[in-house]
Amino acid sequence: MSPADDAIHFPRSLSESDPETLFRFCATLNACTSDATLDASEFFFIDPLGLAVLRATLECQPVDRTFNVQNMPLSMIRYLVRMDFFQGLSVEGVDTDMAKSRGGEPHSCVELQRVTDGQSEVIASRLVRAMIGQSGDEVDPDKEPWRKPIEYALKELLENALSHAKKEGNLGSSVWVACQHFESNGVVRLAIVDNGCGFLATLKNHPELKEQTDCAAMQAALKERVSCNRGPLVGYETDSQNQGVGLTTTAKIADAAGGFLVVASGGGWLRTDSRHENQIHECPWKGVAISFHCDRDKLPQVDIPALLPDVDDDVGDALSFE
Repeated sequence: MSPADDAIHFPRSLSESDPETLFRFCATLNACTSDATLDASEFFFIDPLGLAVLRATLECQPVDRTFNVQNMPLSMIRYLVRMDFFQGLSVEGVDTDMAKSRGGEPHSCVELQRVTDGQSEVIASRLVRAMIGQSGDEVDPDKEPWRKPIEYALKELLENALSHAKKEGNLGSSVWVACQHFESNGVVRLAIVDNGCGFLATLKNHPELKEQTDCAAMQAALKERVSCNRGPLVGYETDSQNQGVGLTTTAKIADAAGGFLVVASGGGWLRTDSRHENQIHECPWKGVAISFHCDRDKLPQVDIPALLPDVDDDVGDALSFE
């Protein structure tokens, strides 16, 4: 099918590898004032960050707006169906009824999911299983010492996203997650994305914020124990209070396992392996988007509990996974 002359063209890739292209494409969709035709003939790759950011973007469109997608490769349609991308969406031009494998692949992926209050612990557990290659509810004693701290860090990230997203009056915002282990190169990519208000709005009065910019807010958020949700107690039990270590610890885990985080908020984004700040003022992200990237085979070699920050002097209970 020949695309319309005014069609919006999908990029070849929507992923953490080129965040600016991802956010620019989503900004183009947000700028539409009526129904639009999307030409996906060149579209060949999307990762969890692309899935979550695009889905969070489409969720915010007016209910009467229609996107007609043309020429999407069958392989991409199958992958998007497999990752539950089309659930709850009305998209014309794409056959979304093709069969999906039953039971999924919990040891290698977590399908795109909208997170609601009270789900952080369950979803963090699912994300960790996909990261480390654990099927179902099996318990591997050799993996427990490093599975639990990863789960705790991800739980904090999810709880932060849920609470931060709704600040500044953004009560209709949401959080999306997805995870994929790519067998071809052994890489794990995991995304946690919200379409709320971003780091600058939530940390604007925090003493660690050196200037009122999105990039400064991201740098502050990557410091230990910087959280507007932080509680006074320390522990890794299911009812533990937020300790402001989720983003910092996750970044350290990624680095130790041969990877990095991509963090975007407002008009800026950065990769934690370089901390170089990149401006995206022409296509800002209204919220926080985080992509975790690591080599799965290196995770068992990482002393993850040692990456956690020291306990504050005014807190008597030691961090423990026992």
